[in-house]
Amino acid sequence: MTKVANFFRKIDPFKSRKFKNFFISTLKIFFKKEPATILDKSNKLNFDFGRVDKILVVRQHNQLGDMLCAVPLLRALREKFPESKITLVASPINYEVVQHNPFVDEVLNFDKVKFLKSPLNFLQFIKKIRSNFDIAIVPSTVSISSTSNFIAYLSKAKIRIGPKSIDGKENITSFLFNYQIALDWRNEEKKHQTERNLDIVRPFGIDTDDLSVVVPYFEEDKKFAEEFLREREKFNCVIGYHPGAGKIKNRWSAKNFAQLAIKLSEKFNALTLITAGLMDETPVREMLTHINGKIKYLLLKNERITRVTAVIDSIELFITNDTGIMHVAGATKTPVISLFGPTNPYQWAPLGKNKFFIYSKTGEINDITVEQVYKLAEEILTMKRKTKI
Repeated sequence: MTKVANFFRKIDPFKSRKFKNFFISTLKIFFKKEPATILDKSNKLNFDFGRVDKILVVRQHNQLGDMLCAVPLLRALREKFPESKITLVASPINYEVVQHNPFVDEVLNFDKVKFLKSPLNFLQFIKKIRSNFDIAIVPSTVSISSTSNFIAYLSKAKIRIGPKSIDGKENITSFLFNYQIALDWRNEEKKHQTERNLDIVRPFGIDTDDLSVVVPYFEEDKKFAEEFLREREKFNCVIGYHPGAGKIKNRWSAKNFAQLAIKLSEKFNALTLITAGLMDETPVREMLTHINGKIKYLLLKNERITRVTAVIDSIELFITNDTGIMHVAGATKTPVISLFGPTNPYQWAPLGKNKFFIYSKTGEINDITVEQVYKLAEEILTMKRKTKI
């Protein structure tokens, strides 16, 4: 990155909420006023879209898990508009999990760092989104992204759908949409994030009954998984663990993970799999220190998402903190136990008959005991043996 780009990143005035609000209020003066339809998420319109050739969905904001929770929205759009071209705007954080999504035709990577290095790259991006889109949609559930809202506006789509507000908090860039949806879930605390992503388009008759998430992988990824797990023949099953998490409050202690792995390995003659990303070095190191060579383990570290998905899809059980890989595991057929501390599991836990969660009623993840997780894992593995799932 150039010195100039670094300089502007350090003094970024948009880190100040007051400056950001002032800037947008000033900018608003120069925008052509356009009549807007304001709707509640519960409204049902008899809406005629007319001919829809191209749809833009902007979901570059938030994390990997947020993107995967938007997959049912993408499915709903494909079901409603089977012949339309659907373009999705992602970011470097969440691009990989939707790169091969079956419901979209094109995925654009909105890379701010790359754009700072070369304004030409940004201009090329703008050119791509200004290509006669009929509909632009910005699904928002956790926070409002002014950047995503501006991207939708710059597309010049005839129909631009975005949040008017989230849980009573106004969207200061809602003027960029001509269809503004008031999203309020304060009386629906247990409503899942997949449902919340759909709420922004439900007033227009766009919906789906299938809330499942997909992360496609390929034959080469399947072969990688088979080779990586080649030692499984010496064991009765493979149990995976993900001890890391981007947020420290979401990390069950590495010592607990180690004790659980040892206990389950001894009970079920299990091969232990540990998965790790770039930010997971510390919890993985601590877990291995506590394992202290007592059990056989495999470490799957910093691999691409398709390979990680294929490996998890090939094992008997996966136990994970509340983090991005939890959502990836949720897209597989493998039973998953997710561990929750401060986050609401009813909103974020993977959905499915063999997807389970344990949460701390105190909000402190380490109040979950090893015995609690062991008992649930034992029940799942015993049932799996009986039914041969």
